[in-house]
Amino acid sequence: MIQNKTTVKLGDFGLVKEIRQPTPFTEYVSTRWYRAPENILGSRSYNYPVDVFALGCIMAELYTFKPLFPGSSEMDQFEKVSRILGKPNYEDWPDAKRLADRKMLVMADHPKLPLQNFVPRASTEALSLMEWMMQYNPKKRPKPYQIL
Repeated sequence: MIQNKTTVKLGDFGLVKEIRQPTPFTEYVSTRWYRAPENILGSRSYNYPVDVFALGCIMAELYTFKPLFPGSSEMDQFEKVSRILGKPNYEDWPDAKRLADRKMLVMADHPKLPLQNFVPRASTEALSLMEWMMQYNPKKRPKPYQIL
């Protein structure tokens, strides 16, 4: 991390790879605990909304000193997300049903729980920002400049 009076820059080298060695690579991207729901369900889209979701998870962890969604597998990961965020609303996020069907996942009917229950030391503003960043529908997550 490099910091001056007005700028903070974070670096993530999680996807760094050796380019001189012909190594087989997998489609698995990012640490499971911070993966966006669409990627857990098999979407190959990787753009800023994926990182915004991860940032929301990291922000919660900075308050609690523990991961918000510590899944042990992809399906357990989605279960942990849905136990807090609730079952995705197919009208709000139409891709959810298609992605779940492709994985043959029957989504449990969990209600959305107040994020404050899991991140109690966060301010109302911080909780609102985290909820915005961790929306199911990637198109509804804030753009990086909006987070600032």
